[in-house]
Amino acid sequence: MLESRWRLFGHILKRHSCIPANIALQFYFVENNKRPRGRPITTLPVTLYNDLKDVPGEKMILTSEKDLDLIRDIAENQDEWRIFIVEIRKGAAEAVPSDDPTSERL
Repeated sequence: MLESRWRLFGHILKRHSCIPANIALQFYFVENNKRPRGRPITTLPVTLYNDLKDVPGEKMILTSEKDLDLIRDIAENQDEWRIFIVEIRKGAAEAVPSDDPTSERL
């Protein structure tokens, strides 16, 4: 599921900036000081941000349009994008707790 989500996101990033998906991403990062009441909405940028938190090494985040542009630059190069997705998948695999009963639990 994670890899499919990122592959789709890569396709969106490579498309023209005037398609609805890219316009929605740009508007998502526009500063909005008013936070709605209740539980925060799970959106694609929030899910992608959570995926990126677990990537080892250089920390990449998705909290601004500048971050989106950096990820868009990676997506433009197909080989870099594949490596990037593999790193995300590795980070997610390492973040999953082990089912080993002998492992230490907090």
